[in-house]
Amino acid sequence: MNKQKWPLRQQGAFLVRLGDLLEKGYSLSQAIEFLEIQQPLSRRRDLQHCLSHLRSGLPFYQSIAPLHFHREAIGYLFFAEQHGDLSHGIAEAGKMLLHKAEYLQRFRKTSSYPLFLLFFMVLMLAIVQHVLLPQFFQFSASLSSSSITSIFIQVVSIIPNMFGVLGVFAIACFLLYISWFQKLEIPTQINIIMKIPFIRSFAKLYFTHMFAMQLGHLLQGGLSIYESLQIFERQEKLPFLREEGKRMKQQLVKGISLDAIVASREYYEQELALVVRHGQSNGELAKELSHYSEIVFQTMEDRIETSMKLVQPILLSFVGILVICMYLAILLPMFSMMNNL
Repeated sequence: MNKQKWPLRQQGAFLVRLGDLLEKGYSLSQAIEFLEIQQPLSRRRDLQHCLSHLRSGLPFYQSIAPLHFHREAIGYLFFAEQHGDLSHGIAEAGKMLLHKAEYLQRFRKTSSYPLFLLFFMVLMLAIVQHVLLPQFFQFSASLSSSSITSIFIQVVSIIPNMFGVLGVFAIACFLLYISWFQKLEIPTQINIIMKIPFIRSFAKLYFTHMFAMQLGHLLQGGLSIYESLQIFERQEKLPFLREEGKRMKQQLVKGISLDAIVASREYYEQELALVVRHGQSNGELAKELSHYSEIVFQTMEDRIETSMKLVQPILLSFVGILVICMYLAILLPMFSMMNNL
């Protein structure tokens, strides 16, 4: 089997096409065989392994897991097999991956040029700090330079060191995430996430969308709320839903209503509890949860779009400020020396 991971966009495109073929009446194995023809040789081998797993009796989400597809997509496929609408679930998983790939590509495109400028400016400032500034400090000591000139010189001198500290801090945060955060229990992770202002709003939308969509699909498949939570608990690819299923089951057994349970969770949007209450009162909980999950997903897309539009102007503005500080730090001492001649 090919050990190289499929690119995110190609994972999404494959799943969307597979879902479309199933909608048109193909069996799962026939659809995979058809798509296999259009893949390069290395991926054909991957799909052949997937087919052999399917024919041995494994469910689709387990058959495709060795291909190193995105973990969240595997979770979608697990739920799709549980609620009985596999074609729709596969297509939804593919669309989710295509959205992720598009956001990543746009973020890289938006931030690559400002980040390149920022790196170049930091490099220039480091050169200025070690080559030019020592001479300026000597001249400033012999001349009565203004306080403004001294401020700009100090700013330019400390910026490269500041970026070095930020780089070390980023590496430390990454190592802390791998060695500590990922090993915490899910409730502890969520509590930490909900204390981070910028991330908190996106996390609430993400958790709300995931819970509403998957529960809505399972209920539409004819399962009860309790049976749906049991399926949440059984799956392994989405730890948040596994933990949520376990905890909600315990609360339901104690007689607490689902809308009250949801309302007690700070990591859900407030409207989710109202949607659950309204859906239970009119007998359309499955349909309303699915519709609400689509609304939340659109809101999440809009916020990501707005955030991405802010990235480039902020980075470019920061680079511009660095350029101005560097020029002023170099030119002001020169003007001061010329005035003293």
